[in-house]
Amino acid sequence: MRRLLKGIKWQVVILTFAVAFGGLFIGFQIYQNKLIPERISRDLKSVKFVKDVTIIAGDKGYDVKVKLDRVENLMETYGEIQEKIKKYPVKINLFILDNSDERLNNVYYNLQFALYEAIQKGDYLKMYDFVKELSQENGITSQVYIDEHNIYIDLRDDSHYLYKVIAR
Repeated sequence: MRRLLKGIKWQVVILTFAVAFGGLFIGFQIYQNKLIPERISRDLKSVKFVKDVTIIAGDKGYDVKVKLDRVENLMETYGEIQEKIKKYPVKINLFILDNSDERLNNVYYNLQFALYEAIQKGDYLKMYDFVKELSQENGITSQVYIDEHNIYIDLRDDSHYLYKVIAR
């Protein structure tokens, strides 16, 4: 065994290890910070109504901000985005960006109590009626969607729109 180790130049072994490790590290960094975000962005931009995608790689996965245009059905668009995201074996924190204004934000603020009460009590019809009533009182258009995972709120006023996805 000593004879086998006697002819090895340890400097060459250490240098080879350092170069190989450095190459792997650089390759992983390029994959994680460039290739994966580009693929995610390209996939999400293929979804109808997606205007822009911004991706920030962090310590705990990727923060993906998706700017939406006016959608026909928020629940369907969000579902398409989620299907694209599920393909990737990394943690993705999704943020939906809209084109809100102060008026829509105020209406949404006043809706939150009914939304979270409906989640707690399961009285979604009462919540739906409240959303429609408050929207009409403020002269804005509203759409409410619900599935087994989320409540989707779509408020519109002229050129402004607010999208909220609330987990149930």
